[in-house]
Amino acid sequence: MHIRSSRFRMIAALACGLGVPGALHAQSQPAAPAQHLRSIPADEASWVLDALRQEQAKLRDGRNTYFDLSSGAPASYDQNRIGPRDAFVALDLDDVWQIERKSRDGEVFPRYQLTLMPDGHNAPIWTVDVTMTWPRDVMRIIEVAMFYGPPATF
Repeated sequence: MHIRSSRFRMIAALACGLGVPGALHAQSQPAAPAQHLRSIPADEASWVLDALRQEQAKLRDGRNTYFDLSSGAPASYDQNRIGPRDAFVALDLDDVWQIERKSRDGEVFPRYQLTLMPDGHNAPIWTVDVTMTWPRDVMRIIEVAMFYGPPATF
């Protein structure tokens, strides 16, 4: 009996370590950070969201942070009256509908695109383009470009 339980633990550990899908592995996976992930694994998407949340927290607390930030909207939208910093801080990152890696895997400066639908599918959406870097295994934001526009036509 002891041999079987240690053998089972060994097989389960190998399966989890190798990424083999199964009941034990599925239970250990974190929840997806968005409804749709495109060309990006869930853990990488979570890292991107965590980095964005950290920068939001710094700005809310009045601390310095250094990355390029821009925000825009069609001229007639009220959202165009809000400055990029205020728009970024107010962005609800719990409402991400899709995260997509726009660059190839392994690039030095990976690019991501987040789509947020704060008011549902038939309302204006946020498209957030993020460029990052990976110095010493730590993700850092280089640039955030946000656009508030009409919903997708699909």
